[in-house]
Amino acid sequence: MRRCQSQILSLILSLGLAGLLSACMLPGAGPDGVTPNAVSGGEIEVTALDALPTVPGTEPAMVDIPPGADDGAKAQSAAPDASAETEVEPPAEPAPQPDLAEVVPEEVPEVVPEVKKSDLQIACEKKKGNWSSAGGKSRICLFNTKDAGKQCTRESDCEGACLARSGTCSPIRPLLGCNEILQDNGARVTLCIN
Repeated sequence: MRRCQSQILSLILSLGLAGLLSACMLPGAGPDGVTPNAVSGGEIEVTALDALPTVPGTEPAMVDIPPGADDGAKAQSAAPDASAETEVEPPAEPAPQPDLAEVVPEEVPEVVPEVKKSDLQIACEKKKGNWSSAGGKSRICLFNTKDAGKQCTRESDCEGACLARSGTCSPIRPLLGCNEILQDNGARVTLCIN
């Protein structure tokens, strides 16, 4: 973020310096205030923008425009006459496009290295469990419970544990970490499994 800010600040300073330098006259300006061209050393040629450039051998048609005519009529009268014969070159044929089959490489199936499963993971998956991370490098077999979210007042009401705060059955078993549960006798205790 700081690098981006410093680049923006550097750009702003560069543009400001360029603006200041462009407003200055270069030394060696002539007595009439014309600055010599930095590339060729000659004077800089100034052309008025309101004059239309003419193509050698053609003259623009003169049309009388009454005073008070709008700018659109003036612009139309300055446009070259469309009826004049002009040579129109046919559009160039586009270059032939290469066949996409030649350009696009063939799809190569992604090779996923086969991970060797441990005996514990194989046993877990045979019992329809989920082999999951238990924090760090250790792994554990977790089972989804069929009665998740069902109301309960004791542990024997659930396939897993009865959660004391919500009074519902746990969604998985075993519960990892520290959780307040209701025991079979209804007593509220904290169960910690790491």
